[in-house]
Amino acid sequence: MTLVEAVENYITLKRSLGAVFSADARILRSFGRAVGDLPVDAIRRENCQAFCRGTGPPSRFWERKHYTLHAFFRHLVARGHLTAAPLPQLAPRIPRMFQAHVYSRDEMRRLLEATSILDTPWSRLRPATCRTLLLLLWGAGLRPGEALRLRCCDVDLAARILVIWDTKFFKSRLVPIGTDLCRALDLHRAAQHRSRAAGAMRAPFFCTRAGKPISLATLEKAFVRLREHAGIRRPPGDRWQPRLHDLRHAFALNRLIAWYREGADVQACLPLLATYMGHINISGTQTYLSMTPELLAEASRRFERYASIRKEDDRV
Repeated sequence: MTLVEAVENYITLKRSLGAVFSADARILRSFGRAVGDLPVDAIRRENCQAFCRGTGPPSRFWERKHYTLHAFFRHLVARGHLTAAPLPQLAPRIPRMFQAHVYSRDEMRRLLEATSILDTPWSRLRPATCRTLLLLLWGAGLRPGEALRLRCCDVDLAARILVIWDTKFFKSRLVPIGTDLCRALDLHRAAQHRSRAAGAMRAPFFCTRAGKPISLATLEKAFVRLREHAGIRRPPGDRWQPRLHDLRHAFALNRLIAWYREGADVQACLPLLATYMGHINISGTQTYLSMTPELLAEASRRFERYASIRKEDDRV
């Protein structure tokens, strides 16, 4: 079997099982072009290492390519096309340079106030629509695409439940929401029913001024305007500016801080947070839990309380 044939068969198999497999398919086809259409048993470790390493400084994409090739060769070994994978078992560990921006409450307030700049005839989004979307991302930790795909029938305000269908990892889930967020969504729904955007229960819950579904590109473009107007930016020289998706990071950290303040067993609560956010395991959630001064302070207070209790028990 040749490499190109094996790659196409593998992509077809993965997609038949329901995987989107778009990024992995691009990597594998790029590997086929780089190495050539060799028999799979003629591929050497040097070919794989040169492809993964690429040119320029090491990057996280090196790890990504290694992971994709490792799964591909493991598939070929399992089916008897190879006796061993021509690739080291362990991928190189590239330091993670990117850090999400954790929005403070003051920054969130400024973002919400900045939605007033969208009150122009040529803006696709109404200020109230954008404001409600930001509150939803902040208060429920949804991915931006999940919020935009909500239909009217997916928002049960009487039960305070959002239904998220077939999202990342092909998972669906129920997302309970608080009373304040429920009230904001209720006001938005009432405004939509008074406008020309109102429609059937399967219509999008969030619409443009023209009553059309809001694309992710439209929302992100509007967010950049809001962020600049609110004066929220990283120091000069930083590679990344605060993103719309970073509101999800803020939600996860705010929930963790609240559990610390409530005296909850945080380790026991992490699986609940992972399920709520739609992750397949806790490690997916842990990437959202970067250390911040506020979180560090709450963890320190928890440790001080624990240490004082132990000291009193020792005296007894």
